[in-house]
Order: sequence, then structure tokens, then C-alpha cells
Amino acid sequence: MRTELIILEDERPKTWNRYWAGVHWATRKEEADHAHAIVRAAIDPNVKPFDCQVNITVTTYFKGQMQDSPNTCTKPYIDALIGWFIVDDSPEFLDEVTTRSRKDNDNPRVEILITPA
Repeated sequence: MRTELIILEDERPKTWNRYWAGVHWATRKEEADHAHAIVRAAIDPNVKPFDCQVNITVTTYFKGQMQDSPNTCTKPYIDALIGWFIVDDSPEFLDEVTTRSRKDNDNPRVEILITPA
């Protein structure tokens, strides 16, 4: 069974609270562009998309104060996978996304695990 793990060193996702506060669209685009760039830098450019529906687990390892798991904004990272590991983020290709928060003061990071549904 194929699985893929992407590790984004020293990355800390934005919180949904920030978006609810009415962040300007240009700021959201800048954050999305950042997420796309670091995800693409962390993967093999020859990767093929999964040929089945997948589940994605995004685990954030925090240095310092942790975010609540459901407050972790993973959408920019999921969008960065489109065309690389997933064809699209619609229900046809993506069954579920799970977010998890963990503590690791020595090695903060984001891990994105992609598995067949």
C-alpha cells in the first residue's frame, strides 16, 4: 500500500482565528504561495498522483505554545498537493483530512501523511 510523508521543517501553520478576523485576500494569497513553495520544495518533482481516493493527516509539531488541532489551517498545504499527490481536493479524490497537534520544542515541523482511503 502506497503512503507518502512530506516533512516541512520549522513550519507553523496559520490559525483559523486569523482568517475569521478578516485577513485581506492579498495576505491569504501570500500565505498560500508560501505553502505551495515549501510543499513543492519538499517533494520529488516526478511524483505521480494517487490513483484512488486518499486520506490526509496533517500533524503539526509545535515549539512553544501549541495551537488547538481544529484551529490549524491546513487548506494551503492541501491545495499545494493538487497536481502532485492528488488530482483535486474534491470528495472524489480526498475522503478526509485529519489535523493533529503535538509538542516538539527541539524539532518544530509539519508532517503531511497521505494514505489511500
